[in-house]
Amino acid sequence: MDTFNRVTGHQEIGASAPSRPANFPEPPPIPETEHQLSHRASRASLPLNRQRSYRSMRSSKTNRAQDNNGTASERAGSSRRSGETGFTEGSEDDFEWGPSHPCFPHPNPHCSPDSQEAKHTRVIRVRRDWLATGDLYPSYANLYPEILDPVVSESDFRFLISNINSRVEAAFNAFTFRAFLDFFLGVLTGFIWDDIGISAAKTGQKSLEQFVDNWNAQKASEGLEVRLVQPRTTGFTALDFIIPDPGIDVVPEDMTMTEAG
Repeated sequence: MDTFNRVTGHQEIGASAPSRPANFPEPPPIPETEHQLSHRASRASLPLNRQRSYRSMRSSKTNRAQDNNGTASERAGSSRRSGETGFTEGSEDDFEWGPSHPCFPHPNPHCSPDSQEAKHTRVIRVRRDWLATGDLYPSYANLYPEILDPVVSESDFRFLISNINSRVEAAFNAFTFRAFLDFFLGVLTGFIWDDIGISAAKTGQKSLEQFVDNWNAQKASEGLEVRLVQPRTTGFTALDFIIPDPGIDVVPEDMTMTEAG
């Protein structure tokens, strides 16, 4: 029987497993550190091939020599930061320059379109991280837009995001003892418990708004032109930072053709 099995290539139940072929590739090592487990970048840098806005092209204060020096220093700084985080230019983690880029300056929707504020300010939008908590409660991405560097440092940004995420979770997480207690008391009192504003959702939202107001007041006292819009204003879909217009949004095609002509 053993001879027959060897000829046909079969193996009896209970026999030892066949040895691995010599040319069989070794499996990749199992990641052990948090840095190896996460392949998502922690910083979003400005692309080097971005276009200047029509306003910046017309500005008389723009010096070509200073612009070239700034581009060279930015290129060196971007390369240095890419080496520190382990992500290089042109990798799949880079974002295409446009409205979906974390550093793209959006028009300010929190003021009148005809006001001076709308002309001289832009919005840097930090989107929700749907992979973190899904639609259970809002959670914002801890991806630092480097365009905020003059007014918001990276450490300050991460402190802000961690505090906002923790406060939003405490206020809107529906699977906590306090949430079940508020629901029971709301039903028992005909939802008067919610109307008087002492539920976890109401008190947590007030705490979040107070925290954002204090952060804005601190930045104003430091003389920094930046303001964080209340998350309730944007429906908790994003965090909007209002900053002075950096003048690097996309140039309309017709304007480009006019300048070339």
